[in-house]
Amino acid sequence: MNKEHILLSISMLISGRDEMEKSLNSLLYFKNAFPTEIILVDTGCNEKQRALAEQYADKIINFTWCNDFGAARNAGLKKAQGEWFMYLDDDEWFENPQEIISFFTTGEYRKYNSASYIVRNYMDPYGNNYVDSYPSRMVKLNSTIHFVGKIHEYLDPFLEPRKEFNNFVHHYGYVYKNEQERIKHAWRNIQPLLEIRKEYPGDPRWIMQLDQEYFCICNYENVIAASIEGLKEWEKYRKKLTYMPIHIGAIYAYLLLAFEGLGRYQEEEEWLKRASSEPLNELDTMEICIAFYNMMGARVYGCLDNDDLCIEYYKKYKSNYNKLKSDRTAMESKTAGAVTDVFSNIYFAETFMMCLPAFMKRKEWKIIQENILIVDWKQIESFSDDIKNKKVLETMCTTEYHGLYTELAEKMLGDGNYFHTLYPTIQALQKEYELEGKKDEIHNLCHIVATLPSKHFYIITSKILWKNAQKESGIEECYEELFLKYADNILEIEDNIWDIAEERKIEIELFFMQMDYRTWRRALESMEHWGSSEDWDKWNSRIREWKSSEDIRYDLFDIKYMGSNLARITKKTESLPELENQLWMYADMVYEFYQPYYREDVLQDNSIGLPDELQLALELRELRDYRKSGQERNTLETMKKCLGVYPKLDKTMLVYAEMLRDEIKKQSVEVNEAKKELLQMASTLKEMAKKQITLGNVEAAKQILLQTQQYVPEDEEIRNILKDLDTSSHS
Repeated sequence: MNKEHILLSISMLISGRDEMEKSLNSLLYFKNAFPTEIILVDTGCNEKQRALAEQYADKIINFTWCNDFGAARNAGLKKAQGEWFMYLDDDEWFENPQEIISFFTTGEYRKYNSASYIVRNYMDPYGNNYVDSYPSRMVKLNSTIHFVGKIHEYLDPFLEPRKEFNNFVHHYGYVYKNEQERIKHAWRNIQPLLEIRKEYPGDPRWIMQLDQEYFCICNYENVIAASIEGLKEWEKYRKKLTYMPIHIGAIYAYLLLAFEGLGRYQEEEEWLKRASSEPLNELDTMEICIAFYNMMGARVYGCLDNDDLCIEYYKKYKSNYNKLKSDRTAMESKTAGAVTDVFSNIYFAETFMMCLPAFMKRKEWKIIQENILIVDWKQIESFSDDIKNKKVLETMCTTEYHGLYTELAEKMLGDGNYFHTLYPTIQALQKEYELEGKKDEIHNLCHIVATLPSKHFYIITSKILWKNAQKESGIEECYEELFLKYADNILEIEDNIWDIAEERKIEIELFFMQMDYRTWRRALESMEHWGSSEDWDKWNSRIREWKSSEDIRYDLFDIKYMGSNLARITKKTESLPELENQLWMYADMVYEFYQPYYREDVLQDNSIGLPDELQLALELRELRDYRKSGQERNTLETMKKCLGVYPKLDKTMLVYAEMLRDEIKKQSVEVNEAKKELLQMASTLKEMAKKQITLGNVEAAKQILLQTQQYVPEDEEIRNILKDLDTSSHS
């Protein structure tokens, strides 16, 4: 291709990533629209990947990897022959970049020296959450343009005027399979950054980049150490450096975030004051860095419960937000690192939540109302935690109720799924209030939750409590909703809800009978994991009160209840017969429950696929038969089959096995002792018989021997003596 005809050289480092083909394919938008050359720098493709790359490339450069991204980029830049130069990675791809195409096809490119497009960095594999960045990726070529840096390399110089494109590339490079992969990637970058730090002492760019990597893996201690050391070094060398002031702002940003992450709010406050008083802040380029300090001020004073300063800083931050969020030029030229995200959905939502208690205490309803509409509530779950949630809820419970509390609670609830995360915090707060006897706070908490749409069983129970306290009607419908929609959680519902039903004389059995049997089984099986003996006993009493007729649901509860009683036996008891009676009763109950649903031959064979509890019941019934018939060997063999069949009763069956072995062993010892005594007695009687023979009392001797033979029929000596006596008498 002739140099004069090339408008754009596109350079890409390729290493065979999964997205490489998609990335290369997207370059055809440019290739098909105007004279474009594609330069690929091969840093480690295999044979198959290389063959794919050759289908797209005008030039392929073999580059032996040396842990230097800048060197690899410069290798591609050196071969560029276009009037303009663009670079990207092989895990990024364009989607219909019509603005950039028009820029070249209309000749507009002649008016500019540089340009930037958006890199959309996704935070999850589904593309739901992302952060846009505006890297300097396009320049008009001249002999001075080159890449700087082994890692996080950049083009220098990057001359004005600059064109800003809204076209973007998709980038999933920050989505990791697991935490180990994230950490590995960060440390891959940290090592060369440590080397660059030594090469460029005090240069804020590399201090900031090191902070960014440590922050990415939540290594806040290293962020703090690197930032403080870096700022000291910058002070020492600043007169000798050419640097961008916004990089200093980014260093402060990471430092403040790290202190926040560690909960060291007093130190964060001190560094916030230092950052805010930095003389560089007088420069226009520091405008968005100051916005970041305002955001962090709102957050830290929210954590320190300094409501006035929290609100003061938040108002400044919100003013910055309104002015600058949509200012693409400012966001591109006046930001770096974490500062770039100052107005992102997640930072804005998080900051609002951290300041919310202060707004409520100071009755700043206007601020709350305005922000409810613009906060991205989908972000709440991604950053919220028990501490933040609890603080907001506590404030709602300890201040005068306001209609906005319901709206806020609904927003926190989201689509309903998040309430499962929020519920433990609410429940813990309720228990805390109960222990402290704070009835008003409990009342307020109940009121707030009761106003929410019914998306969790706890919300329904709160409605019951609230309606009961207010003497409202419609409680029966709440109980019916519990059984129809949240039957899986019925057994988790606290006693006071059932007490209200009893006081109001609500016929719970009507709702219970509407519950799907399979759901009831699931609820009981779940309770087997968490229910205490006290829980089971309470529910047994409750079920007895409800019951007015026979039903399979009651039968199933009886089995599970008896099983729970057996499961409590985890060490030897004094009475084996008592334990066996419980086991036989349990086995018969289970057998009778399932018998109508299985053929007799299936039950006889104890076929694989039967419910675990039924398999155990069948083994126990067989074991009982062997016990009754005294077949010790078969008893022990069947006992082995009982172990591991039904995990819920494994500990109990181990106890029974140990007691059974002890009993059989004891019986064996007693039999042996009896045999020994019998042999001694037989020996004595034989001597008596022999003496009678010597005395001539043959008939007396014969009678003694015949009686003795009944006890020791296998004794040959007695048989021989009797034989001799018979022979003598006949002769």
